[in-house]
Amino acid sequence: MLRETVALATPMLRQAAGRLWGPRLDADGYRAWLHVCHDLVRATAPLLTEALAESVRRDDGLLVDYFTEQLAEEFGHDRWVEQDLAAAGVDPRSLADRVPAPSAARLAGTQYYWIRHAHPVALLGHIAVLEWLPPRADLAGDLAARTGLPAAAFGTLARHAELDLSHGRRLDELLAALPAAGRHRRLLAISALTTAYGLVELMTDLVARTPATRP
Repeated sequence: MLRETVALATPMLRQAAGRLWGPRLDADGYRAWLHVCHDLVRATAPLLTEALAESVRRDDGLLVDYFTEQLAEEFGHDRWVEQDLAAAGVDPRSLADRVPAPSAARLAGTQYYWIRHAHPVALLGHIAVLEWLPPRADLAGDLAARTGLPAAAFGTLARHAELDLSHGRRLDELLAALPAAGRHRRLLAISALTTAYGLVELMTDLVARTPATRP
């Protein structure tokens, strides 16, 4: 059911991503994306920590094992984005004064609510959208050529183009082993759709801030 839900949202996600990574994107637009990416990625480990703690409280061994593994895999990815920003000419120390994008806050905040007040399984719907739709393998190189930024500024994209494939397979294994409780399946689907719409909003906001023409 979750695969089918994500498949329904995939066309609008790909359309929004196509606009974001399209011909209008320049170095400043990519830096803006890195800032919002950091807003999202910095919440990954805390979300997994919350989901793990709630899964322990509920004595759900399958979720405890999965979130423990994912937390180890995802820890420190915000540093990757900071390294990309530095390579793109942005001092990562400036992030301390940044107000996170509202669209990123809504994406993460929704998951905190469902983890604490519904069930930690909700986070799997969020993860599915992120892991089952990885960046194209050639995207980092294509953007480097078009923006004129060094290849080192695209490390997060390049790494996730590879890592998300294995993470997606691991999620498939977990979902196959989970009990088919109707309430949990509905929560997974709602979480995935909410994340998909949130990502479209985030990408649309970034495109709206990109000038229609470049000097």
